Amino acid sequence: MSSEDKDFKGRCMYCNTDVGRDKVKTCGRCRLVRYCSKECQIASWKTHKLRCNPNLRESLASDPASNALNTALSKWINNWRDELHNWAIWAMDLANSPPDRLATHCFVIEIERRPNPPSASQFFRMHGGGVETRASFIARLEEINEASEETVACVNERRGTDTAQIIILCEDLIRFLWFSLRDGGASLRNRDPAMSKALAENWQQGMISAIETGRPQASKTHLDRAAIKVVGPPPI
Repeated sequence: MSSEDKDFKGRCMYCNTDVGRDKVKTCGRCRLVRYCSKECQIASWKTHKLRCNPNLRESLASDPASNALNTALSKWINNWRDELHNWAIWAMDLANSPPDRLATHCFVIEIERRPNPPSASQFFRMHGGGVETRASFIARLEEINEASEETVACVNERRGTDTAQIIILCEDLIRFLWFSLRDGGASLRNRDPAMSKALAENWQQGMISAIETGRPQASKTHLDRAAIKVVGPPPI
């Protein structure tokens, strides 16, 4: 199965585990959010209850343009999810940051539909992004009157110092992703500080270029350039 054929409906919306469409359970009220277990559903309810609307599916169906954008974004996130994790960690520069950085900051990217996309994998393009404190991101939303109770609750949902939060702004949509670090993030915090710094430098330009290609694997170029900067080019 190619990256463009991944089934995003088989992934838990809380822990991000891909268990397959036949194993996830759909929220019985809104019929849109999927979980791999009762435990994930219970853990998610604190924020999901703010947007769990039994009429949401019908509302989307009545607005074909919004429904199409919502579906395209879900597919794009699923195809790019692993690389989004990489870019978020590179941008966070954990080896040169306080140990609570993941609890106080979030990784934000801004994307939009590309006019006349050359392929389905190039449906979106990135035009901005950064690492922000949760407080500064909420302040930014308040300035544009987008700080709803639901959104603020999601921004402030802290899952510990070993879980990163990604926020994706896409036109009038906003998505939240969380992912936990292997070994509690110890290997990343203990990474060579020079390498961590090199990965954090110019990550926006690197990510924009990777998304421009429509190939998640293109992010490896940024990793290779950082390695060359720190240790030099490989021997011939």
